[in-house]
Amino acid sequence: MKKNFPILVSLVLLTACTSAPADSVAATPEPTATPVITLEPTPSPTPAPTMAVYDEVSFDDWRDGAGCTMPDYTFSAPHKPQLQEKAAWPTDGVTLRYNAKTLEEAAEIFHTTVENLKELNPDWQDKYSRASGCYWGLKVQADPYTLPMNNVVTVTVNAPWVESYYDRTEVCDVPASLDKQAQAALASAYYFQYHWWGMHAGFLPYEKLDEPVGFFNYRAADGAFYTKFSEFGSFLHTVYSDAWVDDMLSMDPAPFAEGENDTILTLDGDRGGNIAYCGHLFTEPELQPDGSLAFWQLSLTCESDDFKGWAGEETIVPDTATVTTVRLVPTENGWRVDALELPS
Repeated sequence: MKKNFPILVSLVLLTACTSAPADSVAATPEPTATPVITLEPTPSPTPAPTMAVYDEVSFDDWRDGAGCTMPDYTFSAPHKPQLQEKAAWPTDGVTLRYNAKTLEEAAEIFHTTVENLKELNPDWQDKYSRASGCYWGLKVQADPYTLPMNNVVTVTVNAPWVESYYDRTEVCDVPASLDKQAQAALASAYYFQYHWWGMHAGFLPYEKLDEPVGFFNYRAADGAFYTKFSEFGSFLHTVYSDAWVDDMLSMDPAPFAEGENDTILTLDGDRGGNIAYCGHLFTEPELQPDGSLAFWQLSLTCESDDFKGWAGEETIVPDTATVTTVRLVPTENGWRVDALELPS
């Protein structure tokens, strides 16, 4: 199948601020405690919530009220996070890095100053990418970061009607302290992004259009995750916030659009993963002043010059954790994912 070049550009822009370059080298001084998450300017001690607080929605009510065919879900018992095969937990902490739009943003989140960030990153000017509009892999604290070993739940998401065996199922870990409905929404987002808006973009199988519609040359065909745009839209709004959905569908080019007779126009593209990826874990979800839940996803990689890949017998020890924020917002119909980037 011919790959559509514009979607590759979109995928680069989508992931540009999520993964540190593989040639960065981590430093390892003394470990420190897990830093506190500050996603917005530090609030007053007793902030007034700005978002309505809704009653908890059960997993069954959330799934049954989706307005479309939803995947099946299974949940494991809580357990400690695990790394990739052949990877081992670091014993002396890791270098903490963050991909920031501005130095001021990184300084605010990590309770430091722009001047200190420049000292930690003498090459800070070289870390800026004009294409992605962010600083790659800023080191944000001098001391090694001690990884949080918070429990996770493994969620298996399965859409039995999907033709491709590879695309039919996703197994992912999510924080165990989230309620079951939030776990399912987050797992659904990982499922969707890994298969159709992340490592690959667009639905398979597809049919070629008689005439292109803008950037689109294909429509989703039987055996795809969805073939009707109305059902696909119901899935998206059941999993994600309205703002997230609007942002994705208004991209230029967007990965999907509504075609004639409720069909789904789709692009087709792929991107690679980070070969140095060793696994990921999470900080504990924390309730924010606006009513949302926010926490860090820590993507672990081995950035050492000694890393030669996974073909040998030696154990790989990650030395770097790159931070991205996961955010869920409450609605009358349960939690919705508002921010999530794939860890690899």
